[in-house]
Amino acid sequence: MEHEDLRSLPVDEVIQKVGVSRAIGIKHVASLLFTYRCTIACKHCLFNCSPWQPDVYISHEDGVEFMRQLRATDRVIHIAGGEAMMYYQKMLAICQDANKEGCAPHFFETNASWCVNDHITQTRYEELKNAGILGVLISADPYHQEFVSPEPRIRAYKWAVEIFGEENVAASNTSYEQLSEFRDIVKNEHKLAEYSLHHVPRLVGRAGDVLTRFYNDRPLDELSEDPLWHGGHKTRDCKSEFDSQEMWEIHIDPYGNIQTCCGIIIGDAHKKPLLEWMKQGFHVENELVNMVYENGPYDYLDLAVKYGYKPKEKYPQKCNMCWEARKFLRPYFPETFGPGEIYDTEREHKKGES
Repeated sequence: MEHEDLRSLPVDEVIQKVGVSRAIGIKHVASLLFTYRCTIACKHCLFNCSPWQPDVYISHEDGVEFMRQLRATDRVIHIAGGEAMMYYQKMLAICQDANKEGCAPHFFETNASWCVNDHITQTRYEELKNAGILGVLISADPYHQEFVSPEPRIRAYKWAVEIFGEENVAASNTSYEQLSEFRDIVKNEHKLAEYSLHHVPRLVGRAGDVLTRFYNDRPLDELSEDPLWHGGHKTRDCKSEFDSQEMWEIHIDPYGNIQTCCGIIIGDAHKKPLLEWMKQGFHVENELVNMVYENGPYDYLDLAVKYGYKPKEKYPQKCNMCWEARKFLRPYFPETFGPGEIYDTEREHKKGES
C-alpha cells in the first residue's frame, strides 16, 4: 500500500502491516516523557536531560492514565525521556497495567547504556515484549557515543532484532568501527563542528547553549524561513509545530505538561484529556501559545524586550532566537515556559563539570 493509503488506517493495523519503524513516519508519534533524568548528557539534547536532573519520574497512576490518553490519538506511542530504563521496574509495571487495558506503548527509546551484558538485555526486552511493547528505538550518533561505548549499543541492537524483529527496531546496524568514529568526532572540535553543521539540531535546550558556537549569526529577517524541529512549512509562524493535525510529535511529561516544542507547555493532561486539547486547539486558551502559533517567536522577542531583554541583532537560528527570548521570559511566565529542568542549563553545566 502507498504511504497515504496506510495513513488512513488505524495505527495498530499500520504497525501490523509494516512494523514499528516504518509506522513512525506514517502515523507520527506521541510519547510519555517518563523522566528528565538520563544516564548521559548529550550536547544536542533539546530537553536538557542529564544524570543531574531531579529524581522525578511519572507516577504509576499517571503513567497508565496518560497511556490511555496517548493511545486515543491514533499515533505511534512510545516511552521516552531522559532514559526511562533508569526506572526499569516502574516503567515495566506501567506497561503491564496499560497492556491489560489495551493501551501499552508501541515502543520505547533508549541510549543503550543499561545493556551491560547479554542476560540483562535479553531479559528486559523479553519482559517488555510480554508487557505489550512491540519495538525499540536505539540512539547512535556522536553525541550519545560520547558517553556510551560501542559494546552496549551493539548488544542492544542485536537482542532487539532477535526479540522484536528488525521491522520493529528503529535503529541502524551500526558497526563497532562506526560507533568508535562517533566517539572520535565528539572529542575533536573541528570534527564536531563539521558534524553539527551537516546534522543541524534545533538550537534550544542544551544544544542552544553549547552548540551555537559552530553557527554564524544571521539577521532576524533571514530567520523567518528556517525549518522547525520536524521540518514543517518554512514560514514566519510555527503553526505546523502546534497544530494538532500537522504536528509531528507530542509529549506528556512527568508533571502532566503537554508539549510539542521543547519547553513550551501547551496544556495540562490532568485538567483535560490530550485528545480534547487537540480537538480544541492548543492556542485557543493560551495567548503565549497563540503568539508562536500565529507569528512565530518574533512575538516572544518583542515581549521579552518589553520586560527588559536586550535583543541581539542576529541569531544563528529562528529556534535559537525563540530559546533566548523564552529563557528571559520564563520567570514571568513559568506556567507556559517550563518545566524548570529544560531551562536550568547553567546549573546543569556546572554540575557536569564538578
